[in-house]
Amino acid sequence: PVLLDEFLSMDFELPKREDLESALRQQLLRIELDNVEDIMRVLRLFKKSNVLSVAASDVLAEKPLMRISDVLTDIAEITVKTTLHLSYQMVAKRHGYPLDQNGERCSLDQLSYVVIGYGKLGGIELGYGSDLDLVFIHHYDEQAETDGNKPITGFEFAIKVAQKFMSLMTTQTLDGRVYEIDTRLRPSGEAGLLATSLKAFEHYQFTSAWLWEHQALVRARSIAGDTKLRQA
Repeated sequence: PVLLDEFLSMDFELPKREDLESALRQQLLRIELDNVEDIMRVLRLFKKSNVLSVAASDVLAEKPLMRISDVLTDIAEITVKTTLHLSYQMVAKRHGYPLDQNGERCSLDQLSYVVIGYGKLGGIELGYGSDLDLVFIHHYDEQAETDGNKPITGFEFAIKVAQKFMSLMTTQTLDGRVYEIDTRLRPSGEAGLLATSLKAFEHYQFTSAWLWEHQALVRARSIAGDTKLRQA
């Protein structure tokens, strides 16, 4: 029913990336970090209403296919970026911040964490029913503890952020789920850790990765997290 209201007020123009970012930020500003249900509802409604808007533009305004996949990819990227920050904040609130490989304390401005998009997301070719192929990479000192009341190691922190991310994105609610997430392209596939250090990722690519995994890298790009690590 909410989507029908959205549909009736649409102008059938493709949404711009900056407008999408601003809209999601505004919707989340009013919600406390502890209110997970409302956060999940906002994420789901943001994705579904904007994908519906793109579909309406596609069918009724006959926008070119390249522009459609660009905007569908924008919606996914913004959702991933926002969900990463939310997951990070939730884990940091409980356990404190980890140390990075350089011995510096991380923060919300310095996550030392990135999400890599593979496949159609990496290639900016998303369709309406596409799932997201994601890999999580961190740059923490895995042995050092976080600085909160319930300290955990950097290694545990990295895994918890990825798990929280998966939970926010894929939990089935009355509003459905945000996206299907596929993490099987991570080092060692389903047998591997959910989040990998940059060093371990590099070592895996040079020593153990199969040929098809190297081919998959051709369409991979970093889509969320801090700039330095994304460039690395």
